[in-house]
Amino acid sequence: MKRGCRGGDASAEGEGAEVHRQVRQYVQQKVRPGMELLEIAEMVEQASSSLVGFDPRNPLRRGWAFPTGLSLNEVAAHDTVNPGDPARWLQPADILKIDFGVHVQGNILDSAFSVSFDPMHDELMRTVQEATETGIRNAGPDAWISEISSQIREVMESGEVHRPDGKVFRVKVIKNLTGHLIGPYKIHAGKSLPSVNTGGRERMLAGELWAVETFGSVGGLGYVGNGGNCSHFMRSSGSEPAQWQRSILSSSAVNLLDLIDQRFGTLAFCPRWILQAAQQKKPKTATSDQRWWASPLDELCNVGVVNRFPPLADLRGSYTAQYEHTILLGSSRKEVLTRGDDY
Repeated sequence: MKRGCRGGDASAEGEGAEVHRQVRQYVQQKVRPGMELLEIAEMVEQASSSLVGFDPRNPLRRGWAFPTGLSLNEVAAHDTVNPGDPARWLQPADILKIDFGVHVQGNILDSAFSVSFDPMHDELMRTVQEATETGIRNAGPDAWISEISSQIREVMESGEVHRPDGKVFRVKVIKNLTGHLIGPYKIHAGKSLPSVNTGGRERMLAGELWAVETFGSVGGLGYVGNGGNCSHFMRSSGSEPAQWQRSILSSSAVNLLDLIDQRFGTLAFCPRWILQAAQQKKPKTATSDQRWWASPLDELCNVGVVNRFPPLADLRGSYTAQYEHTILLGSSRKEVLTRGDDY
């Protein structure tokens, strides 16, 4: 298999995939209504950090690939717990999307699933899972992305959800959330896999690593927008601040940028991880202010060296689901790296 076009490492990918399977199996056994979302996030992160062998002395060698997504109900993606946030607990009627990833030497494994304890959401979850499987089945070397997108949408919009009050809702595909190409240390490496045909003329190619993911919505628009306070951030690729930009940054913003570069590089991160990294770097400088990062991080975003990725939500009161796998395209076959007994 030709792999040079993306710099992939089969043994590293296999190791990361096994870590993901073990962590989510553990999490699926533990998550229950009444749990605080912070507890779930820390459970995912502690388990994945331990199993993948994260070492704070060499933080970019292996570890978390992006913040643990814990998106509730109408929020479809890019939500996690920030320091100082009011406590949120998982309710019996909620539907929770758990989206997390690990990397081994920059080889990212990205997979997500939905959790609910209310049978009302079963059909939505089944439909979205089948839409993702449709994307995987039709993916392959030289496959037209637009054709895969059409097939995903057809499956997604065939689903119906019957509510206890007798109302029937069609499942809507979320049009502006996509699968994506993965590169070394880059969760989004350029090409995307929409769940609707946008008329593009791109193909998948042998040697590519893809996150195939789909999102469905019930009771909403099938379209997501900014859903609240931002918890996901990522360094802008190739955006070393110009001298004039550095000159207008406060010393705290410059120090934070140095910490981000050393600890996360081009990987996505969240403020909870900033606090952890700062504490590990200088244990004696702990502060009771859990939001000291907010102002310098805003500075970095405002000059364009860090990007914000806010929560993405459909209409309030709607419900969304997600399923995702990382697949590797060979010259004649594909491998679903994150496949497990669960999904």
